[in-house]
Amino acid sequence: MKFNLENNTFFTKLIFRFLVITMIVILIFGFSVITYFETFFIEQKESQIHKNSSAVIDYLADSKAEGNKQEIVNWLSIIGELNEGHAWLINDQGILEFSYPYSFDEERTFSGYETIFEGNTISREVNTDDFELTMLFVGMPVEYQGEVIAGLLVFTPIEEINSIIEHIIKIMLYISLFALIFILFVSYYFSRSLANPLHNMGLVAARISQGEYGKKVKIKEQGASKEIKILSESINLMSGKLQKTIKSLAEEKNKLKYVLSGMEEGILAVNSSGEIILANQSASKLFDFKDDIRGKKIGEPDLPSDIINVFKEITEKKDFDSQQLVIAREETNQYYLVHFTSIKLDDGSFWGGVAIFHDISERYRFEQLQREFVANVSHELKSPLSSIKGSVEILLDDIIDDPAEKKEYLKMILKESNSLSHLIDETLTLAEFDAGGVELNKEKINIRNLFENLQVFFKNIKKEKQSLDIELDEDLSVYANHEKIRQVLINLLSNSVKYSAVDGNIILRAEKIKEQIKISAADNGIGIPESEQQNIWERFYKVDKARTPGERSSGLGLAIVKQIVKEHQGQVFVESSSGEGSIFSFTIPEPDH
Repeated sequence: MKFNLENNTFFTKLIFRFLVITMIVILIFGFSVITYFETFFIEQKESQIHKNSSAVIDYLADSKAEGNKQEIVNWLSIIGELNEGHAWLINDQGILEFSYPYSFDEERTFSGYETIFEGNTISREVNTDDFELTMLFVGMPVEYQGEVIAGLLVFTPIEEINSIIEHIIKIMLYISLFALIFILFVSYYFSRSLANPLHNMGLVAARISQGEYGKKVKIKEQGASKEIKILSESINLMSGKLQKTIKSLAEEKNKLKYVLSGMEEGILAVNSSGEIILANQSASKLFDFKDDIRGKKIGEPDLPSDIINVFKEITEKKDFDSQQLVIAREETNQYYLVHFTSIKLDDGSFWGGVAIFHDISERYRFEQLQREFVANVSHELKSPLSSIKGSVEILLDDIIDDPAEKKEYLKMILKESNSLSHLIDETLTLAEFDAGGVELNKEKINIRNLFENLQVFFKNIKKEKQSLDIELDEDLSVYANHEKIRQVLINLLSNSVKYSAVDGNIILRAEKIKEQIKISAADNGIGIPESEQQNIWERFYKVDKARTPGERSSGLGLAIVKQIVKEHQGQVFVESSSGEGSIFSFTIPEPDH
């Protein structure tokens, strides 16, 4: 048997109460038994004294009436011997006149004698200096001819009675000890049959409260009460139903979570108090929420004022019609269409409001690109056409007679026609990529041969003292479309020549970086401001027309470079600073061997 006596447990309290009740019962029972036996033996002793004394008390009365002292002493001795004690005789003044077995030298007066002389018998236990032991005192009236003439006092030792009572007390102690041990075992098993199931139920309830649904109460104790069994079955039933309910709710919650987290649209919802109750991943990413904002007021996070105002209007009006709003994020160049609406429960009561953020950046950029494309193409076509028209009109009007000067005008018409043809070719190339109709017939290209073939092209376009250096690792090759890669290098090389000084140095470099081949064109020209570098790959984008006086650029070259490299699963890069030159580079995956 193992005792679990932790403080303040039901089991401990139950055992303690059993023991306390048992002790109280034992004490009451023991005290009652001891009192009963003690009273019984005293009464028996008193009865015996009465019986023994009454046999000779009449003779004592006669001797007292006659004044025969010797007979009085003899009768007192007989009474003392019969009761195995002392016998005294007092007069009506309470003064001791005769005593047995010995006489007292001094006069003694007995208190309380009046009761005896009234004809009553008295008795009690006494402890006096006259006796070494506790004595039972019995006082009886001595009557002669119906008159009390003296009082007989009998003192009998009760040591034997005390011994019996002590023995009884010992027996009661042993019985009490045995009863306590017996009750301890009984109360232990009884308390365990009550406390253990309740303890198990408490543990199961605690585990359920911590989220371990479906836990069952197991009652191992035999003889558990019907109420305990009903309670355990009820908890088990509740646990099973709770597990199913929580599982169902968790599944629904996860479904909603996955749906919301998988949505590209941002969702932000508030309740009727204006507290945020939902923000999915897209919304958190859109507004750069670092922490969980649920539970915060709509005005606390860093949100655009337009959104905050609409949400406040929803919560204030409660009967809110749907509304749309377009917000722009300048730092990321993104545009969002926001759809606001109020949420009402089935009973028609207002619950809150929700905003759905649709990213319309691509659509916006596409529309913007369309507008810019039309404007840029119109502008790029207008300049050469104006030059051609003007030159033709001059020639048709015969304003110029000099054949050499006429030839210059014809050369200008040819140059502008070539520019128009080049612009149309570049536009058609980009249109091809946009339509997805370009087929890349890839082949293995030796980069050294490709670079050396470009030297002839460089000699035809370079300015005065410009030079070209080639730096590359040995035996480098790429798996790509030869004409497209050559077009990329021609565009990069043309840019470097165009924006470098007349004595500038241009470097074509190729190197292997991990599993990529990196090709770059570096110049020491005028460079590109850092603020403009993210836009140079856009179509028709020009950093500054004043950078290239006398040069016309369509603004499509780098856009074509980016598109061709992208089709080859590569990336483009630019490194530049104003006045320190530029490095345009791109990577293409290394061919498999």
